[in-house]
Amino acid sequence: MSARRATGAGRESGMTLIELVVAMGISSILIALIVTLFVSTTRSFNDQQGSVDNSRLASTAMNEVTRILRAGTEIPVYGVATNEAVFEYAGAEKILMRSFIDAESSADPAPLRVQFARNSGNELVETRWTAYHDHGTYWKFNTTSTYARTVARSLLPATASSPLFRYFDKNGGELLPASNSSLSAAQIRNIVSVQVTMRVQSDGSGRVAPVSIQNMVGLPNLGVARVEVK
Repeated sequence: MSARRATGAGRESGMTLIELVVAMGISSILIALIVTLFVSTTRSFNDQQGSVDNSRLASTAMNEVTRILRAGTEIPVYGVATNEAVFEYAGAEKILMRSFIDAESSADPAPLRVQFARNSGNELVETRWTAYHDHGTYWKFNTTSTYARTVARSLLPATASSPLFRYFDKNGGELLPASNSSLSAAQIRNIVSVQVTMRVQSDGSGRVAPVSIQNMVGLPNLGVARVEVK
């Protein structure tokens, strides 16, 4: 009797080698499953965040550009019968224009000279110049910019088929600038709407699709308002 009790006590005091190997195998499988689940969940969250970031960057930039474009206006010039056109420069990746963006918040609102241009880092940069009175109620613009900020980062590289800006006349005909250049002065006078395309990819993993937003923005201050959102 005492020998049997000793043998039973010996079995209860530890694990056999086979039991230890089985336990380690099960533990390894459980750890692998937990790690796989954690990595998958983290990757899914990061992908969703990347998609949200793309949409946010594209929509924020589009809202700013649209706001400025819709407030674009011609500027009367002292002693000259013809107003200055809305646009000074109208290219595929750069716009330089005049805009009354704060016309409802001031009794004597001043226009702004505003530029949107893609830089070498595929960022869209907004630059502004303020105006001052000249010959009474007329306006002139300061030669030194007073404001500059990046309104869009992580733009996809420029392509001829999807430029930032495209221009259209009152009949819907496209006005095409020369490569790396602006529309001519005569063409600029015929612009009544601008198509803006924001293509953003802020995620570097390659798993998240870029976001593309496109607006057709009219110029209501010219008596034409053609707006289309895609």
